[in-house]
Amino acid sequence: MGLFNRITDVVTEVGGHTALTRDIRRAVDAGDEEAAATFRTGTLAAALTTKGCVARGEEVAAYVGKVVAADGDGRRAGWLRR
Repeated sequence: MGLFNRITDVVTEVGGHTALTRDIRRAVDAGDEEAAATFRTGTLAAALTTKGCVARGEEVAAYVGKVVAADGDGRRAGWLRR
């Protein structure tokens, strides 16, 4: 894998996690208590480290579980689709 490919991969990861973090903040600002209680991993940690990526994935799964438990379905978590 060349250096250019690695750089573009990092840019893509950071961009994707930046957008997800923005969506998380919007959900929290809109009063989504489950989102506020669940998401803790920062954008750079999620994009640039294995531990952060795994943590962000676990947070997404936990958030969906909390939404389903609270609402009886996962429709409110639909904003996670990209």
